[in-house]
Amino acid sequence: MLLARSRHASVRSLERYARPGVDSVARHVAERDPAARRRT
Repeated sequence: MLLARSRHASVRSLERYARPGVDSVARHVAERDPAARRRT
């Protein structure tokens, strides 16, 4: 998803610029967790 949004060709080039915070990574994972969706 990050590669597509940023239009980088490789993960290597994306690593140079992308520095997601802990909170944003946790939110992203929580939103896509199928087990969490079943609980609500």
